[in-house]
Amino acid sequence: MLAGSVFSLNSCTKSGPQGPAGADGNANVIGINRVVTVSSWTLTGTTYSATFSDPDITSDIVNNGVVEVYKAYGTNEWTNLPDINGITSTVFDFYVGGFTIYIQNSDGTTPANPGTISFRDVIISASQRQAHPNTNWKNYNEANAAINGTTAASQVNATVAP
Repeated sequence: MLAGSVFSLNSCTKSGPQGPAGADGNANVIGINRVVTVSSWTLTGTTYSATFSDPDITSDIVNNGVVEVYKAYGTNEWTNLPDINGITSTVFDFYVGGFTIYIQNSDGTTPANPGTISFRDVIISASQRQAHPNTNWKNYNEANAAINGTTAASQVNATVAP
């Protein structure tokens, strides 16, 4: 009986035409690593800021999609913005063509220069949001899992491709 089942498994053939190739990557999600250095921060009043141009933030993204920014705390440890650490908060806003990160103190004093900080921004289309309705996009690992089917923090990168 074992010989018969081995024979029948080996004699199976595929019939019909080959289907189309699947798409590589995910055109609906874009993620970019960004490093803001000590000299890249701009101080205006009591707020430090760093502004980024990003043509992937279109009017459709602003009106129907999501832009999330995550701040690095050590290796593979990311927190979403806004982030509050003591009296210092890190927030961002986004608009067609870019976004700005702000660092300020809640008591109105000027914070120390933030130094070098790594950020990751993830741009998510409305269709991607709809495809993953239960994803907490503010949680980096959940967003990454929805994007790539994995929780490996290193996956979200310049053009998010699984």
